[in-house]
Amino acid sequence: MRIGFFLRDLKVEGVQVVTLRLAETLTAMGHRCDLITLNSDQELFLPNNVQRHNMGIEKYISYKDANKYTEPYLSLLNKIESDEPFRAVFSVHGETNDIISFINDKRFVHCIHNSDEHSYSNKGWIKKLKFKRKFKRKIKNKHVLCVSQGIRDFVKKHAAGSYCSISTIYNSFNIEKINRLAGSEPIYPLPNDYIVFVGRLEKQKNLLLLLDVISKMKSNIPLVIIGQGRLEESIIQRARELGIQERVVIYPFCQNPYSIIKKAKILALTSLHEGLPTVLIEALILGTPVVSTNCPTGPSEILVDDFKKYLVDSYDAEIIAKRVDALLLDNVCINTETIKNKFGSDSIGKKYISFIQEKGL
Repeated sequence: MRIGFFLRDLKVEGVQVVTLRLAETLTAMGHRCDLITLNSDQELFLPNNVQRHNMGIEKYISYKDANKYTEPYLSLLNKIESDEPFRAVFSVHGETNDIISFINDKRFVHCIHNSDEHSYSNKGWIKKLKFKRKFKRKIKNKHVLCVSQGIRDFVKKHAAGSYCSISTIYNSFNIEKINRLAGSEPIYPLPNDYIVFVGRLEKQKNLLLLLDVISKMKSNIPLVIIGQGRLEESIIQRARELGIQERVVIYPFCQNPYSIIKKAKILALTSLHEGLPTVLIEALILGTPVVSTNCPTGPSEILVDDFKKYLVDSYDAEIIAKRVDALLLDNVCINTETIKNKFGSDSIGKKYISFIQEKGL
């Protein structure tokens, strides 16, 4: 069958990475996959036999303007489908979801990769009411697909009755490929021992708290940050204020962070909110211990059973620092089989095909 993915761009960011990974999996299963992007930005390599179509919209699209782009989107889709129609098109970014919200076509699936729970809980009652009304309009009569059970629960609680259906399918991971790439030499010079963070340098990731954690630890182990974003200067400044600037190294995103993650003593995540944090799963696949705040949503669904000790129910830097120090002294042996069964690409790919078939798309 032919399957499409509608996304903003092909930058090295979590949603784009997992979307390309899924397209690669489905293509390997014998299906035909296409990417439709809003703009031309590209940092990721296209998987073999996956075609990319660009709408050429180089500016941010707000919800109030999204309706203007339905006609160009449908026109491009009509050209693409001249030889074979799509059974389903999975829309994966906020801007693309805004566009499809104005189109009455159940093939366009509204995918949610990030939780709104944190921002929602900090709104006043009037803003909460406005959020609910707008959200219900966006997903009205749509099939909604969430990447974590926590996101699904939030949507059901605040928008029940507006969607056509709601389901959860976790992101997929090509475990064999991740392990193979991790065997390469890291492209950046690294300390012998280090803690690693991989992600965007944005407010959501709460990196200023991670710096506080590093400053309060008994161990003098350095922190390697792999990422880019608006808060880079603030992070550098905060590290200076805490007197840990010599222990903090920042490198930009790279195509292969897996060797860096594999060599790390711990991968740390202190996010305010997530969807299904990819880096936690990738670290566990590679046998690297993790420490994560129990933010909405995802960490509590990943770090279960034997992994539960890696979850911290606190944003207190001293409490997190003690957990990291303890983990550094622990002789950790991670059973990757559990992760493989839950997030392996083959099983997730089959769930997507079942989703399309069960919804009659």
